[in-house]
Amino acid sequence: MRRLRWVLPLVTLCLGLPVEARAQQLDAALKQPYRPWDISGGVTVRFGERDDAVVPAGAWTAEVGRYWTGHLKTSVTVATAGQSNYRGFVYDPNASTNSSSESTTGPVALAASGTYQFFENDFVHPYVSAGARFASASTSTRVYSTRAPYQFLGTFNTPERLQARPTIGGGFKSYFGNGRAFMRSELVMSIAPHGSPNTILLFGAGVDF
Repeated sequence: MRRLRWVLPLVTLCLGLPVEARAQQLDAALKQPYRPWDISGGVTVRFGERDDAVVPAGAWTAEVGRYWTGHLKTSVTVATAGQSNYRGFVYDPNASTNSSSESTTGPVALAASGTYQFFENDFVHPYVSAGARFASASTSTRVYSTRAPYQFLGTFNTPERLQARPTIGGGFKSYFGNGRAFMRSELVMSIAPHGSPNTILLFGAGVDF
């Protein structure tokens, strides 16, 4: 009987632990009615008259986002880069040389953004975003003489340096029946050097978890 007095409280405690843990999980789910993370992949296409090696004409992307509330999210994106932007000859009639240059990025570009998503528990969630895109770029300049004897004078390379492009945009997340998998489309404006705008169109898909 003495042993039974000790065993019964222990059994009751052990049986109660899973129930209590489950209750804590349910309470946490009620307090956080949204999935805190999402991950997606996609492809981007750039439109614009001005070339920009930091924002390539086309790229594959992978993005991880963290929801801090049901509407506010921050994201980090990795994209393919490694493209070149060729600038034609720069001619000055008062100078003795002219030149052409080409900027080339590294193989990978990064982006960081903040997003505000509208509505709750709807099939389509519109959102707006703002952030910046980053890439490491170097420039190669070829210089020619414009006076006799006309000749190629040499190539001058600048070291790689990190460049940034501010972005602002908006888009839609369209969820499937399970409420987790989604498709997304986004239109982003990027400011290239000298203030020239570029338009970036993204198509992708992902999942909340």
